[in-house]
Amino acid sequence: MLIFKKEKEARKLVMEHAGTVADCLAESRGVLEEYLCGNTANSDSWADAVHKLESRCDELKFEVRDALNRGAFLPIIRADIYALVESVDVIAGVAEDVTDFVTTQYPSVPEDLNSDFLEVFNASLECFSELQKAMKAFFKPKGQIESLQDHAKQVSNLETDVDRLERQLIRKIFRSDMQLSNKIHLSALISDITSIADYTEDVSDQLETAAMRSMI
Repeated sequence: MLIFKKEKEARKLVMEHAGTVADCLAESRGVLEEYLCGNTANSDSWADAVHKLESRCDELKFEVRDALNRGAFLPIIRADIYALVESVDVIAGVAEDVTDFVTTQYPSVPEDLNSDFLEVFNASLECFSELQKAMKAFFKPKGQIESLQDHAKQVSNLETDVDRLERQLIRKIFRSDMQLSNKIHLSALISDITSIADYTEDVSDQLETAAMRSMI
């Protein structure tokens, strides 16, 4: 039936959008890693990839909107689905913010903190990966509420881990002998990175609320 074809198209677009956001995050992490290694030319090249992926996320968001406007899914859940995609899209913007921070502000990160910064970023990426799994469960033809809840719980656990790593790293920075201005600058970078997990948890909560209304 035509209605099922429209829903299949919309599901595919939503998950493609989430996958592109994940790619954007991974490329942003690559920018940070190359920068920390002193490969500024490579970090600039990776930054271009981040910007292109963020633009593609915007395109996919509007493609989802168009698919919903053409009648995919019941009217009662269309708004929930588009709001979900909009919220996920914000995370791509955060990846771009981190990239721009690194490639335009040139933060001075002590070499002995490189692994700490990457650990925080990796934990944030893992958090988003669990959100993708929760979304996949939501968009199963009959819905998989238990699987969705399991992954949503893991998102929350991982966000807590990111908070812990953030506190540890900020404490380490402010106990160091670097200048206060540099400490504040690095704290701002950490805040941008950890906001990935914060927004991811918000989307996970939003997804659970949508599931309560109607599992697809």
